[in-house]
Amino acid sequence: MRKVLLAISFFFTFAAANSQQLHFMSQYLQHNSMYNPAAAGMSARNMIGVSYRDMWSSFPGHPKTTMVYGDFDLKKLNAGIATYLYRDESGPTSRTGFQLAYSYHIKARNDKSRFGIGIELRGLQYAIDKTKINSALGNNDAVLSGASNKFLIDAGAGLYWTNNKLSVGAAVSQLIESKLKFADVPGLQQGGKLYRHYNVTGSYKIQTGDDIYIIPNAMLRLIENSPSEFDLGFKVDYQDKIWWALDWKAKQSWSIQLGIKLRDRLRASYSYDYYVAPMSVFNAGAGAHEVGLQFEFKKK
Repeated sequence: MRKVLLAISFFFTFAAANSQQLHFMSQYLQHNSMYNPAAAGMSARNMIGVSYRDMWSSFPGHPKTTMVYGDFDLKKLNAGIATYLYRDESGPTSRTGFQLAYSYHIKARNDKSRFGIGIELRGLQYAIDKTKINSALGNNDAVLSGASNKFLIDAGAGLYWTNNKLSVGAAVSQLIESKLKFADVPGLQQGGKLYRHYNVTGSYKIQTGDDIYIIPNAMLRLIENSPSEFDLGFKVDYQDKIWWALDWKAKQSWSIQLGIKLRDRLRASYSYDYYVAPMSVFNAGAGAHEVGLQFEFKKK
């Protein structure tokens, strides 16, 4: 039975790697610069943070993601920078990487509308823990005789515009599509590579009272050799101190999210994802939990 579960985990991991290679966070409104380098510094919060996501806990080798990040507005340079360090684990494979994003800001005369042009540099180390799969694959498998890890460099670019109410952006990651090859397989017609990820985002801030805002938002993700992903949701914010949100990922899941400002500069958030079509016998633990902390260096 153990061999069967390891084989399932191995197949699941590489099926995911061939489609969505970059990790996804449900609280994507808090990570604009992760999906679009042009959004770096646009929030003007000058913050650092940490996030952790754990999903499908009953599945052997279930996915886990840990991130440490920062986002800063370089006002005197009309620019912004953002950085992400992360580790994404799924079964016997892991992806450890960094992302550096730079955005040049073009401001309108009214000082509310801002347009960002961004570029990013990514470094990714894909690794395979062979001790977790050798009993399932056998000693003659090409994967076991190949390399245990590969380090790749890639890049991306994006555009982002906001007027403090309406915000829209479009970006592409893994633009170079660097080659990913762990072993020489005879007769292999096409090798692995980093596939391009296209992200389109939009949100609109509606004031419904002196201290309450409703923010409808959406994200479209297009990935080569993978079905498109579409998120639609809304966020309710009270005095920039308490917020909650509901998000729907088409044909996949619902997410309920909650955030609170603990002190003047510290924020905490939590989300739970419920998958509408979980995986058969693993239904009991087919949800996802995500927690985060943010610290701002200056008061809003």
